[in-house]
Amino acid sequence: MIQSSYEIARPFGIPIRLDMSLIILLFFFVSDTGSPLYGLAAGLALLLSITLHELGHSLVAMAFGCRVRDITLMMMGGCATLLNMPRKAWQEFLVAAAGPAVSLSLGLSGFWMVHHVPLSAPVAGFIYHQIGWLNIVLCIFNLLPAFPMDGGRIFRAILQQFFMSRVKATWIAARVGQFVALLMAVSVGYSFLSGNARGFMLIRLLIAYTIYRAAEREYQSVLAESRQDGPFDGFKGPPGDEVLISPPPYRSGREWTDIKRL
Repeated sequence: MIQSSYEIARPFGIPIRLDMSLIILLFFFVSDTGSPLYGLAAGLALLLSITLHELGHSLVAMAFGCRVRDITLMMMGGCATLLNMPRKAWQEFLVAAAGPAVSLSLGLSGFWMVHHVPLSAPVAGFIYHQIGWLNIVLCIFNLLPAFPMDGGRIFRAILQQFFMSRVKATWIAARVGQFVALLMAVSVGYSFLSGNARGFMLIRLLIAYTIYRAAEREYQSVLAESRQDGPFDGFKGPPGDEVLISPPPYRSGREWTDIKRL
């Protein structure tokens, strides 16, 4: 029987699995550059970037006593599966921020190497440049305040730490995430209708769909844990002058409610 993913490494005792869907994305990278060598270099840079991003999350989570089942690298991004999540808001903030911090460091290092490290071959400069821009894009995209992006989890942690309960913070962050997903879907539709359709449009739609569904799953999971009827249990709705907002995921235990994406 053909497996959907294969273990390719086990750094720090964390199994890293490569999903077959990512092979498809790597194929696009190879074919889109016009050169198999440069395409392969770009694909490997992407694979390395996602892996280190997820390891950043996982190692910080382990420092807080969380158990990491595995890391899965997929077309839609990376997914660190945590068997238990940090319950304190500031711990969740640090776990979520670790991935973008790693990506930012790699991105800046890549651009620095382009200008300061002697290049023995043109492909080396290409790899440094790919590492630079791929990781900057990963950092910025993951900081969007939307589940399952890291920015959404950071957003929830801030709301929970300083302003409200975890349930209310999750409700706000989930709605913001769904709004971002709808904007992404609308942008794809606009590009198609205006004749500016480009590659990866299907992937963009899949990302929007994933964000929308993951946001609702995260909220329902937190709501079930709290045994409340809703984010404003105890009164009919939020005060008229209160602005609502919310965050993102990883994959938690048996349920894929907690999903961390690129």
